[in-house]
Amino acid sequence: MNKTIKLVMMLLLVFGISACTKKDNVQVENNDPVDTTPVDTTPVNDGPICCDPADLENPDSLLSQRVIYFDYDQSTIRSEYRELVSLHARYLSENPGARMTLEGHADERGTREYNLALGERRAQSVANLMKAQGASDHQISLVSYGEERPEATCSNDSCWSQNRRVVVVYTSVQ
Repeated sequence: MNKTIKLVMMLLLVFGISACTKKDNVQVENNDPVDTTPVDTTPVNDGPICCDPADLENPDSLLSQRVIYFDYDQSTIRSEYRELVSLHARYLSENPGARMTLEGHADERGTREYNLALGERRAQSVANLMKAQGASDHQISLVSYGEERPEATCSNDSCWSQNRRVVVVYTSVQ
């Protein structure tokens, strides 16, 4: 019995070692070799591609866009604004001296207190995404105006949608 256990252990050891040996090409079901050459995955530093301070005023640049709109009673950033927020975050990360204020706004529906809180949540959601993408906490300030500074003053859905926003205001560009 003892010899049998030793024999089984030896076989398992031999199979384990042979399974771990390195092969240059791996065969797949269709018997075509698969290249197992290691791929360099280090990021390429292209330098500042997006972030010339002049782009902040260039109407052809996405950086000149400074308003992020929100759905009714929401503080979730819509997918169409994620690239814009990412670009502003990249600007901040590539320009450590730059500072901004995110101004949160709401439409006229709801109480004053509720709208101030909603404007703050909207600004905070933009700030959180920017920080997750490389902006520093000290570069971003938040303020909520709630319903106090409407972009549009009529009382219908078209106007209300213009007032549900966060406005990016650069206080220092470098």
